[in-house]
Amino acid sequence: MVAGSGHSVLIVEDEALLALMLEDLLSDIGHHVMHADTLPDALELVEREHFDAAILDIDIRGRDVFPVATRLRELHTPFVFVSARHADRLTPEFSQEELLAKPYTVAQVQQSLDRMFAS
Repeated sequence: MVAGSGHSVLIVEDEALLALMLEDLLSDIGHHVMHADTLPDALELVEREHFDAAILDIDIRGRDVFPVATRLRELHTPFVFVSARHADRLTPEFSQEELLAKPYTVAQVQQSLDRMFAS
């Protein structure tokens, strides 16, 4: 990932420490980061802001993040799913999307974002 490239990234994550870590990492290298920890907040951000990429936890407070993924797909915004234990909840519609297993590494996140930004 190129420092200072200034991409806009949406993080949908309800685990505060993980969200903070991702926000700090991405902000430190020059990206504009917005975070949502509920589905309504995430959907509102997607409608209000433009994002170059998104990192979506599959389970947000016991609800699937798929409505957000569907809207991002409609807007042609690339995204990656993250999950500690919910890979089996990927619907056929999303079975070909990238999934990072928690705990993931900084390098894995960077590689995923690099692929998304290149597309």
